[in-house]
Amino acid sequence: MQLLYIRYLACRTVEEIQCVAQTRRRNRCTSPLLTPETPAGIWTLLPASATRGQLSLPGAVMAVYGLTHLPYAEQLRWRAQRCPDHAASSTAADVAVTEWEPFDPLIHHEHIHTRLPALTRRQGQANLNRKATQSCPRTTR
Repeated sequence: MQLLYIRYLACRTVEEIQCVAQTRRRNRCTSPLLTPETPAGIWTLLPASATRGQLSLPGAVMAVYGLTHLPYAEQLRWRAQRCPDHAASSTAADVAVTEWEPFDPLIHHEHIHTRLPALTRRQGQANLNRKATQSCPRTTR
């Protein structure tokens, strides 16, 4: 995923990324970030280039869900990992840590896909994607 011109790796598929805000019942919000009412990102093939001192993979391209064409406020909403309702309310606390990790093409090479994803997924394919992304790569913070 690319937002605010920085590439990140998420623990889930784009459709499954969920809000980190706390609800009134003190549970994690179950709303997704991507809703029919909000503008969507664009899947595109980009060079698997490095940023700021990282080594790059020569000649490699990767599928990236880009949000850089969206308004700045919408990109900040995604970066804060909040649904549209909780992005509007600054009083709701975060009950979970955002699940973004800065993407490094050498460390996360197994997540580089050279084809764009299909726009409509079959149920079996969605389950395969879910299994592949269940273990979230995390760095020590």
